[in-house]
Amino acid sequence: MKEEQLIFIISQPRAGSTYLQNLLSNNEEVNTCSEPWVLLNFANQIKPELVQAKFENNLAIQAFDLYKKKYKHFDFDQKQKEYLLSLYTPMIGGFRFVIDKTPRYWEIIDEIALLFPKSKIIVLKRNPLDVLKSMVRTWDLNTIEKLAPFKRDLLVAPKKLQKFCTDQKDNPNVLELTYEVLINNTSVEVEKIYNWLDVGFSKDVLDTSNNIKYKGLFGDPYQNNSKSQTPVKQKKNKTLFNTHFSSFIDGYLHFLGIEFLKSYGVYDNTGVFSRQTKVFDRFKHFNVNTKEGNNKKSSDSYFKKLFQGKIFN
Repeated sequence: MKEEQLIFIISQPRAGSTYLQNLLSNNEEVNTCSEPWVLLNFANQIKPELVQAKFENNLAIQAFDLYKKKYKHFDFDQKQKEYLLSLYTPMIGGFRFVIDKTPRYWEIIDEIALLFPKSKIIVLKRNPLDVLKSMVRTWDLNTIEKLAPFKRDLLVAPKKLQKFCTDQKDNPNVLELTYEVLINNTSVEVEKIYNWLDVGFSKDVLDTSNNIKYKGLFGDPYQNNSKSQTPVKQKKNKTLFNTHFSSFIDGYLHFLGIEFLKSYGVYDNTGVFSRQTKVFDRFKHFNVNTKEGNNKKSSDSYFKKLFQGKIFN
């Protein structure tokens, strides 16, 4: 397995990455699977500050660093790289490329570019306000408590992704794409990506009804549990998107900044009033430790013990 065979799709959660993964793997040259989170399992080596552990993690990091310094003749970094690449071997089979679509790789996106400089990295952006709404609708995150596990995905990810794209603007192995352009001009955009990957394109790849490579427990529940070849439109929850939630959205827009969103994806967010709001300020200052948002039941149970009532009220 060579690093040139790796394709990463990195985005905020609920940004359309499953749909893009579906389109790019719908051929005989590219394989994929449901979000593997392979590299995040080794975050303690890749980016130690992300990891919290019951043992004293800082001491463990220091100890291992001293161990590496003692045996300078041994290339630990290269061995780690070889090992990580070997974990993708089951996917490669007779394919030319494999896609690792793990949205939360935005946390280690700079490290991935350094670790696998010959890999392909696709940064998929979506209007963060629409990402927020999709999170709330999809996972029923109708209180701030429930939304808290996604705090970094909302507050940190967009600006980190934008900085990465700016820093890597001259890197031919990095491609920047917006979900809105992909949806509105699918055939043209997908053909561009296929050409960039040097994978044969035909309009047949747009019919993904028989592609099951990407299906699994993790990823978009609307696509993983159906044979739909396009994103399923989510039903609006009229009781959720009320005045209080509108205040949260106004505060989120104020936090991100109108000028940032224009540069991030030419998003003008007409109809949203950018202003500082109490409900969003309260969300910003949440400091709780819980399991990742993909474990919804555990997170919900944890927050019910900490908070009472609807925070949006």
